Amino acid sequence: MKRAMKVENSVVVNTVETLPTGVKVLTIDYSGDYKEIPKAVLYEGKVFGRSGWDSDKLRAYFRSDIKLAFSIDK
Repeated sequence: MKRAMKVENSVVVNTVETLPTGVKVLTIDYSGDYKEIPKAVLYEGKVFGRSGWDSDKLRAYFRSDIKLAFSIDK
């Protein structure tokens, strides 16, 4: 019997495209509360920052050129 384990904090990436400027954009579908959408996602070793939300399609957009800051607890 084959088994799979749940991956915590994972999301399914719907689309990934590269703009003419070289910036990558990815989308995820999210039907939960808007406030719960991740501010950033790690995809193929690169951090993408949330750049938009389409409330009609329940789709969040993330871009590779969004500048992010991270808090480091001591």
